[in-house]
Amino acid sequence: KGNARLYPIYKMFSWDLLFYYAISFVFLTSTKGFSIAQVMLTDALVPVFKIVLNIPSMTIIDKIGKRNSLVLANFILALSLIALIYCNGLLTLILAYIIMAFAFSIKSIAESDLLYESVSHRKGKSIFSKIEEIGARNYYFLDGITSMATGFLFVVNGYLPMIVSLMFVVISIALSTCFKEVTEKKKSEGENIIQRFKNYKEEVSTAFKFIFKSHRLQAIMMFTLFFDGLIYSSYTLRESMLTNLNVPPQFFAMIISGLTIVSGIFAFLQQTIHNKFRNRALTFLVSVYVPTFVIIGLVSLLNVNWVIKIAIILAMYMVQYAMQAPYHTLSSRYIKNFTTAEIRTKISSSFDLIKSISQILVALFASYLLTITTVENNFIILGTMFLGIMFIVLMIMRKRVGLKPEEYRKEDIKFKVKKEGKKWKEF
Repeated sequence: KGNARLYPIYKMFSWDLLFYYAISFVFLTSTKGFSIAQVMLTDALVPVFKIVLNIPSMTIIDKIGKRNSLVLANFILALSLIALIYCNGLLTLILAYIIMAFAFSIKSIAESDLLYESVSHRKGKSIFSKIEEIGARNYYFLDGITSMATGFLFVVNGYLPMIVSLMFVVISIALSTCFKEVTEKKKSEGENIIQRFKNYKEEVSTAFKFIFKSHRLQAIMMFTLFFDGLIYSSYTLRESMLTNLNVPPQFFAMIISGLTIVSGIFAFLQQTIHNKFRNRALTFLVSVYVPTFVIIGLVSLLNVNWVIKIAIILAMYMVQYAMQAPYHTLSSRYIKNFTTAEIRTKISSSFDLIKSISQILVALFASYLLTITTVENNFIILGTMFLGIMFIVLMIMRKRVGLKPEEYRKEDIKFKVKKEGKKWKEF
């Protein structure tokens, strides 16, 4: 009960970095002197680090427990911010991101698992999702409100926002020490990293076997492979555009914080969107989201009043933030539909891998485009390209996703696994 009461407060401070994202792009380009292409390149490397560090993270959690893992992860996160403050080249920036990826890799596993084990479950239902929702809402609003001051601190000194962000991480460390361990630490049974990797490979292989047999999951996988990467890359592209439009740092941070609040508000509309559009919810999100890239690129090239130009572009930014907020919840929901407890975690893990691959590929492509063309053309090229790609993907999904249960093939919704020793087998 103590963990459940503390968790929404902890998540408000610890779900992600506060005070950082509103000014991180300006900090890296203005204070540290990195190019836009270099920033996009390092963004593309972060998912790679998360994939590589996933197994070591799980090993640490099993060895020292979830509560101790959270304390350690938040401490490592603090070290990554210190590394960012002192970085003086591309290699030291990459090192800082490796440290940060390790921290978030541990946190992403341990945080939700600790909460899940702390709340009661009756007939498959619990207050887990409600507490997670409250924590996410608290984070969005705290991040949005505090980030409004970020730009003004940056004008005083470019390092001040980073120091304040570090102070929030120290609060996270303190809060994580207040959790209680719920379950006993797992015995290692002599497993090392190599053995753990083999087991992980077996489980992912089992999940992909199900995915490749299910037309429904194949379609969702294809959708995820393209759309997640576009959302991930859009953050740096939006900030690049604001820089090109000569938006002052203090207003830069206020814009990002305002957009974060928009995202927090629309995160609660995922159920409304699902009820309204039912099996066409993802189609609706894509149809609204992707065209905004082309509009932003074209408007930025127009010879019109600066105020009118920035107003239209910010309106498109708001649409993007509004659409991407409910997407993550709806996507997770559709992936887990028709799955049993035995296969659900494995499918989720497999889709996390697909999302990381998507983020790597699209961010690398966007980074390459930035070396040969302008940010404005980047928006137009990506928007036009993804309009075509997502149209094809949605046509494939049309007869595979969002059907009534009786309309699916047996292979789409029926798959069970059992454990034989340390291996998972289909039956």
